[in-house]
Amino acid sequence: MALTATATVQVRQDILDSLCMSKERKTVVTSFFRPNLRFSVKHSRKSVSSYSTDFCQLIDVYARKKKVDGMKQPLVSHESHCPSDSDKVSGSGFNDIQNSDIEESNAESSEKENGSIPSRGRQMSVEYLENEVDVFQSAEDWDVAYGEFSGQVHCEEWNSHGSMETIDPPNKPEERLRLLQEPLEQGPTIIYVPTRKETLSIAKYLCEFGVKAAAYNAALPKSHLRQVHKEFHEDSLQVVVATMAFGMGIDKLNVRRIIHYGWPQSLEAYYQEAGRAGRDGKLADCILYVNLSRMPTLLPSKRSEDQAKRAYKMLSDFFRYGMNTSCCRAKILVEYFGEDFGDKKCLLCDVCVDGPPKMLDLKEEANILMQMIAARYAESSFMDCSYDDSLCSVTERQKFLVKPNLRAFVNKIREQSQKFITTDLLWWKGLARIMEAKGYIREGDDKIHVQIKFPEPTKRGLEFLQFESDKGFHVYPEADMLYSMRKPRAYSSFSDWGKGWANPEIRRQRLDKIQSSNRKPRKPRIRKSRKHFSDTSTSRGRISAKISQKK
Repeated sequence: MALTATATVQVRQDILDSLCMSKERKTVVTSFFRPNLRFSVKHSRKSVSSYSTDFCQLIDVYARKKKVDGMKQPLVSHESHCPSDSDKVSGSGFNDIQNSDIEESNAESSEKENGSIPSRGRQMSVEYLENEVDVFQSAEDWDVAYGEFSGQVHCEEWNSHGSMETIDPPNKPEERLRLLQEPLEQGPTIIYVPTRKETLSIAKYLCEFGVKAAAYNAALPKSHLRQVHKEFHEDSLQVVVATMAFGMGIDKLNVRRIIHYGWPQSLEAYYQEAGRAGRDGKLADCILYVNLSRMPTLLPSKRSEDQAKRAYKMLSDFFRYGMNTSCCRAKILVEYFGEDFGDKKCLLCDVCVDGPPKMLDLKEEANILMQMIAARYAESSFMDCSYDDSLCSVTERQKFLVKPNLRAFVNKIREQSQKFITTDLLWWKGLARIMEAKGYIREGDDKIHVQIKFPEPTKRGLEFLQFESDKGFHVYPEADMLYSMRKPRAYSSFSDWGKGWANPEIRRQRLDKIQSSNRKPRKPRIRKSRKHFSDTSTSRGRISAKISQKK
């Protein structure tokens, strides 16, 4: 018997081929749809300054719970969970961890990695912990708890911390609509982040507001990680901020929120980690915070060329999921794993609840971009076919041999059309992605990119330009396009800035803004204190001593 979870069609076939299973096998695939999970995508700058906005609701939830419970459980200070820059090992673990256990765990992990035992200060310093992401080399690195947290607990122990009550998931649409009206129940939260540095900074930030949070990454001592498992299992911890090292073997029923703070590397990884929420059948939130103005990057790891291409393809698929604004998120996830979702909707995700944005007719923008790409493609084809050394200079040859990227096409559009001079490059990236999905353009590079980089026209795109240019091009703008339209527009020319000066109110507002930006607060003058010379062997020292005596 071979068992797996959240595996795509290709992965399932690879498993069958690797195990050399016969053709008489029986394959059973259950539904990937989790009807009680509420998926959403939110924009975040993903910096320390944005923590107050991104985690204010989470802090409010657990602060309110603390007031309701009447401080039944002692609040664990953030020093016990979140190592700081200069913490020793004893200050970064838990109160009930013995120093001998920590030293033994540190010695085991450091000997495997470095062949020697580093000092305690280096082992728990922020510089040591935040340099790398968690790249696993063996099965032992994945499951640091050694099976201690398998989800099997004694009934009396569980009843002291929570309830084992489970309900059937709401499969019917009317049941999911009713579930949407109910408040989210109390339960722990897991925040997944890409790097070790963020586990420390976010956990420390939450602890400062009274949230019982702990950091979890593969560089921390194993005794610390075991204790995090234990306290999370017993509901002593409210939030675990972790890299992908946290999660193997977790079958905790009452996880209410899974927050991904940054781009995961694939839809498989995202759905596996999000699936740890709401296993009791009750409503649970799966929130993805990403910076819509930046593309995700592939985390460092040891990959062959083919593995790197597959990794970029998976990252690109997830990038398109995050930028989606018109299709049910559960439908995208389920169909990615080969299940036919049909016309159904989850009725819970942000797209189903808020609805898609207003459809726009981008015929003019699509036409001008296609014209630029087609003209460049025709010129380069002509140069390739009728290449003559006597007619072409070296610079002209280099000009046509170099493939222009999307930014070059956008700059050309801005030069030729005053209307689009202030349109953001981010907006054009979204339009290019839509046109690629419709089959009008393709990637002209041999490499796989997260976002189309060197657009080339397809046969269908040339037909669109030739025969369908008069028809409308009605599409839903994607998330990065909507974000670029919300950003304050920069004035790119004096004529654009000059519009509105005739209006007294606009003129007053602009002048006030200029004056306020020019006003710089004066730094207080600091008088340097005179040095008193105590050396009475010199004339200067004797004079200084007399003056000080008179004062």
